[in-house]
Amino acid sequence: MTDIETMRAISQDVYGAPDVLQETLLPKPAPGVSEILVAVHAAGVNPTDWWSRAQSTFIARLPQVLGWDVSGVVEAVGVGVTVFKPGDEVFGMLPYPGGAGSHAEYVTGPARVFTHKPAGIDHVQAGALPLAALTAYQALVDTAGVRAGQRVLIHAAAGGVGHLAVQIAKARGAYVIGTASAAKHDFLRSLGADEVIDYHSVDFTEVLSDIDVVLDPISRDSAARARSVAVLRPGGTLVSILPVPIDAGELATIAERGIRYESLLVEADQAGMQAIAALVETGALRAHVEATFPLAEAAKAHALGETGRTSGKIVLTVRDSKAQLAQQLLHDVFVLGDTAIVDRVVRPDSYIQHNPLAPDGADALKYFSGAMRQQFPQAAFEPRRVITDGDLVLLHSRYVMVPGTEGLAVFDLFRFQDGKIAEHWDVIQEVPATTASGNDMFATLSEPRTDAIGQRWFTAYHKELVTAFVDQLLVRKDLTAIDAYVGADHHEHNPNIPGGAAGLKAGLGSYFDKFPQLSVTPKRVIAEGDLVAVHSHYVDTPGERGRSVIDLFRVRDARIVEHWSSEQAVPETAANDNTMF
Repeated sequence: MTDIETMRAISQDVYGAPDVLQETLLPKPAPGVSEILVAVHAAGVNPTDWWSRAQSTFIARLPQVLGWDVSGVVEAVGVGVTVFKPGDEVFGMLPYPGGAGSHAEYVTGPARVFTHKPAGIDHVQAGALPLAALTAYQALVDTAGVRAGQRVLIHAAAGGVGHLAVQIAKARGAYVIGTASAAKHDFLRSLGADEVIDYHSVDFTEVLSDIDVVLDPISRDSAARARSVAVLRPGGTLVSILPVPIDAGELATIAERGIRYESLLVEADQAGMQAIAALVETGALRAHVEATFPLAEAAKAHALGETGRTSGKIVLTVRDSKAQLAQQLLHDVFVLGDTAIVDRVVRPDSYIQHNPLAPDGADALKYFSGAMRQQFPQAAFEPRRVITDGDLVLLHSRYVMVPGTEGLAVFDLFRFQDGKIAEHWDVIQEVPATTASGNDMFATLSEPRTDAIGQRWFTAYHKELVTAFVDQLLVRKDLTAIDAYVGADHHEHNPNIPGGAAGLKAGLGSYFDKFPQLSVTPKRVIAEGDLVAVHSHYVDTPGERGRSVIDLFRVRDARIVEHWSSEQAVPETAANDNTMF
């Protein structure tokens, strides 16, 4: 008899108030043919969730797990899936209405309802988008065909669908008018709304006319719909996103005015998700997240949503990735001076520190970070790239301790154990004013020019390639490794090495000549996708303490195309007994 893997999920056995939602353990699903299994990181909560919780709607089944919005990481793929691989970050909407189930640690769905999560937003932002953004996109673009110069009226413009619709319509070049309470007008203007109307004090039918498109998420009867029809020009379009009945007589009356009426029910749609991702990547679309709740507090999220007083979206956070935890720790303790996160993410009994200035232990980390914050109250932290490899997380970041200075190029390496940080190494180097290559120490210059990780399916291959390259070039000091492994258009960020493959060969050739007894001992290799990092002990001359060095390589088409690094001298004494390695 085999053990069944389980997962946490929010389920209900009866319809009713938010308190019918209970956290429970359910079997972890497996992907079927053409499906993927997603480890859910964040999932939006939409009005359809609390309506479906309160009463039987489209999905008349109990017990039920709600949730259509998904942002997470592919855990496994089913037979026939080629568009995603395990480790890919994805977001999308499960088939509506029957595919609900994202308010859980794992969910399966058709591969082609998802697309890759934009690298520039986190899972909370991505988890807020799918259902609401698809609704707005399908209403305005697919149904109404909004184009530049048209006048578009969006009711409830500060709501989940509404605030995204404002941005989508603006991205299409429309003149956008939104209705909302006065307190939300500044918010709507910040999204690009050209006009805002306070529905409490102004009758929009008295101030508007010649509208091309109305997006209506609120009208439940013919009288309410008639008000929107009244402001539309002949040939205009009214799109309702409420699944309410409308009789033939009302439809005939609307048609007699030369107005097109459509009632939209959102559909899972990969092309739509790709269009939404493209808008996000250009900065034209962003979800406003009003509140987040951990999965276990789904009932609180429903209760807040039902007040009808929120702007934007509510999101459930299902899990923090190791990378997110590591970034949050560094940001909170060194930028905000808030050490409360240490108790949450660092092992209290056995935190091992390799920074030579810091003692072991979680309490020591609090003290050390407090002292740093006191000395550098305006410190800034800018993570550029992050790699997760099993229990290891590597962050490459720029720290600016004093405004106006070049700052520090820092690699932080964390080892996780049982979900918490158990060990930390770092390598810190001052950023010089100039470099031999002319490249700064942080930019991505190789194509595609993104800091995001790519080609995760090649992780093992890239790790093996870089390991062999480092062994041949740095351990055995064989410069022909550059010809075998490095691309001709190589981009170099080590401030002491010239650019290009030829510059790399010349720079390292001089270095090897200067230090013929150079010893390089790799200690660990960390890889994810096209990024591979090697943490090594460099000793230029026997008897010296040497340097701790992290080399980060980017691999594309079986060639190393870019290299970043930081190095730090090993001190004579340290605040701990662990060495820097």
